[in-house]
This record gives sequence, C-alpha cells and structure tokens, in this order.
Amino acid sequence: MPNQAASSGRTAVRDRLGLPDSALSGLLELEARYEEAVRLGFLGPRERDRLRERHLDDALGLALLRRPRPHEQWVDLGSGAGLPGLPLARVFPGTSFTLVDAHRRRLEWVQATATALGLTNVRVVHERLETFGRTSERERFDVAVVRALGAPTAVLELGLPLLRIGGLLLAARGRLEKGEHAVLTRVSRQLGGGRVRAVQNQAATVDPPGAVIMITKAAATPQRFPRRLGLPQRQPLT
Repeated sequence: MPNQAASSGRTAVRDRLGLPDSALSGLLELEARYEEAVRLGFLGPRERDRLRERHLDDALGLALLRRPRPHEQWVDLGSGAGLPGLPLARVFPGTSFTLVDAHRRRLEWVQATATALGLTNVRVVHERLETFGRTSERERFDVAVVRALGAPTAVLELGLPLLRIGGLLLAARGRLEKGEHAVLTRVSRQLGGGRVRAVQNQAATVDPPGAVIMITKAAATPQRFPRRLGLPQRQPLT
C-alpha cells in the first residue's frame, strides 16, 4: 500500500505552513517536473530520490522563517533550476517572484515549467547579478532569497543592493565557520545591512541542518556596490 503522506504530498514542513490541498497538489506537479530537471542535468542524478526533502521542502523551509505576503516582491538570486523560487511561487500565488540567473538554458526550463503550471507570479531574468543590481531593479524588493550562490560575503554584496530599506535577505548555506559571523557583520555594515542572524534551517531533513543567514536592510547601499563582474567572488569584502 502506498504511503498516504507521500501520495498526498504531505510533510512536516508543509503541515507547519498549513498548506491547503490545492497547494499540495501543485507541489506534486512541480516535483514531477523536477524529475525532468534531473534528466536534463540541472540537478545531479542522485537528487532524483530526494527531490522533495532536499530541494522542495528545503525551499519551503524559508517560508517558516519569513512567510511571503500578498503583493510583496521577492527575488531569487542565482536561481539555477528555480530553487528556491519556484516552490515558493507555487505555494504563495499572491507574492511576485523574480528569478535571476546567468544560465539561459536553465532559465528557459524554469520559464517553461512556470508556464506549464500556470504560475503567473513568476518572472525570469537572464542577467549577471552584478549587472542586475545596477539597474532600475535596485532597492525594490521586499525579500531576497539565495541558495548555493557562493561565498557568504559575495552573497551580501550581490543581494543587499536589491533590497528596499527594511527588506530581508535570507541566504541558506552550511554551518558558519569560526570567525565568519564577525566578517559578515562588518560586510553587512558596509552594504547598508543591519545585524547578522544565523538560524537553523528547520526544513533540512536529508543533510545535517545548515544555517540560514538573515539580514534586514537598515540603510541605502552605497552606489559603488555591487562591484564589477566577478569581483565579489574573486576579491570578497572583509
């Protein structure tokens, strides 16, 4: 007999979010689409057996820390195969999600998937984040989410310029190394961010629980940030 929770799409994270049956059904559709992403090489071959826990629920776990609200603008930085943006957009249709990535082929798949699922709250942008942060999109988003983008200091430099004052950066990553919190605090202040909080990702059920870095934007980011292409990663702020 099939597992009732598995067949219904229910998990602990989804129950904690209080998702209706329609959202659970939509997540099952999205999970099936991500099997195609594995076949296309956008996710590793070993990810097929843990799509729900490692990818979809990991994304939804960010909503336990900051639930998307109607009419808000969220941005997913370096979205890749639409993670965490697509699962969040599927569950919170009243929130607008902009998914930014430099890899056109992945974004074409993300756009096709959003269209096939009828997601009208998803916009994809093919752009480098260093460039995107210097366009009219600068300082217009309520929340920026990021997963596996690179060094935490680079994430701050690429993400904080996009947030309005009072907006929130949510950056999922592994555990913070010794002394890293102090470095992130200094970099955050340079970029207009407030204090740095690192909380456990409560949705991480496959790998050892990692951290989610949370920073509220306190002041406008100086115009010199983000720096030109490649510098945030090659010459990180300290």
